[in-house]
Amino acid sequence: MSIVTQALTRARKRIESDHTPKRMAEIVRIMRDHKVIEGISPEKVVAILQDLGPTFVKLGQIASTHADMLPKEYCDALSVLRSNVTPMDAQTVRTQVEAQLGKPIGEVFASFDDAPLGSASVAQVHHAELLDGTEVAVKVQRPGIVETITDDFALLEKVVSMSELVGEPSQGISLKEIVAELERTSKSELDFTHEAANLRRFRSNNEGRSGIRSPICLRELCTEAILVESYISGPEVGDGAYLKTLSKERRDNLGRLVADNFAAQVLVDGFYHADPHAGNVLLVDEGICWIDFGMMGTMTSKERQTITDMIVAIVKHDAYGLKRSVLHVATPRGAIDHGKLLDMCERIIDEYADSDLESFDTSALLDEITNMLTENGYDLDPFLTNFARALITIEGTVKALSSRVNIMECLSSYVNTKFDPQAMMRDAKSLLLKTAQGGEDLAGLPTKAVETMDMLQKGQLKIGGDFGMERRSLSTFSWVADGAIRALMAGSLFLGSCLLCLTELEPRILGVPAIGFAGFVIGFVLMLQVFLDLRRVRKS
Repeated sequence: MSIVTQALTRARKRIESDHTPKRMAEIVRIMRDHKVIEGISPEKVVAILQDLGPTFVKLGQIASTHADMLPKEYCDALSVLRSNVTPMDAQTVRTQVEAQLGKPIGEVFASFDDAPLGSASVAQVHHAELLDGTEVAVKVQRPGIVETITDDFALLEKVVSMSELVGEPSQGISLKEIVAELERTSKSELDFTHEAANLRRFRSNNEGRSGIRSPICLRELCTEAILVESYISGPEVGDGAYLKTLSKERRDNLGRLVADNFAAQVLVDGFYHADPHAGNVLLVDEGICWIDFGMMGTMTSKERQTITDMIVAIVKHDAYGLKRSVLHVATPRGAIDHGKLLDMCERIIDEYADSDLESFDTSALLDEITNMLTENGYDLDPFLTNFARALITIEGTVKALSSRVNIMECLSSYVNTKFDPQAMMRDAKSLLLKTAQGGEDLAGLPTKAVETMDMLQKGQLKIGGDFGMERRSLSTFSWVADGAIRALMAGSLFLGSCLLCLTELEPRILGVPAIGFAGFVIGFVLMLQVFLDLRRVRKS
């Protein structure tokens, strides 16, 4: 059980203790200080959440991605919400480090800078040097922050349970779901062993990708509240003064590098940086360096394929394709009105049909899709919500580097040009299985026909209609249908076998995987039968 789960369990038990009234009194005081009774504005909400502390700051950040719940001006204000906190004093930091490592700082570090490199609501980062001279960055968690945040979680759960007595919202995500999402993301953010594992996985995924760097995790020095990694220096993407010193070509190349790598993280790795704002990307001589891996997103192969299909449908202006993809990421709360859904998809396609990829507004498109679905009674899959949030953030980061680079253009280019052998092999196997299933279904047609005739004879099935087709015409039609089915099966077998030739499957016959060789033979026999039947019919 993680430290956050344990702390949350304790907090729930304390919900009726003296702590809760004190915290509630503090919340009421902050509300009074901001004169909430006189009305609120987006700026006032941001100020209130910052004063309430890290839990409510994160709550606001999550709420900013749900345009179905809040007006756009509130979402825009909350999207830039950042914790404004005072750094820990040097003695508090040193005490925390020594308590976590179980030994004096001098036995681990040759030097340890007291001034932080950066400070946030949960932790702050310090530069240090190991005894062997290796420069490292040490992320130190604020003492007591886990208890503070989990106490707020318990209080929020209490508020949610009381609000449920009033009723659930008729549409959109509920407060209960937002609190649940907040708890889920915080469990990994507050336990630095999760971030250490994220860093190792991310670095492994990006090995061999030119221009992409990330810190090296020193696992033996990491704990639940301390993270030690190799120190990498460089200006952030958000450093406007430094960006002005770069040429347009250099900025374009860096923007394309960030966008292309994010596309690879999403579409190939299924493991992507979920908080890719400008401060989490450093500019180094080799290219870029990603930092801060507390928030990461994951996608299954099926989810990656759905994202790919959506991109292809949007780029090709395919409303039917977009509709099919949407039904994979949205669950209707009632019966599906396919006509209405298709009409909505066509409106979106038409709205963006005249936009070239270089000027494509990804944020506006995502807002359009999510609003369309939520307003019409669909619940979005959490993976799409998380991806949309990261995509909007990365678009801002890329634009900070170059206005001529567009994230949608890079995603589309990646979909069209990158070859994934594993995906090709999966598609080939799927095609062969579907072909075999089709053959099995065809073989069962006579039995099904007999069963249908038996049902007709017994009066269990009635068919109404008037067919004025001659026996000879009916025979010809039957032959054409049979030939078309065999030709389609043969074509599918040839295509699937060609795809299998690109894989390394064993065993092989004449250099071709055995299963692919069998597909070629069966397909050839089917086509030969069609050809011979065609000649016989022509002669007769």
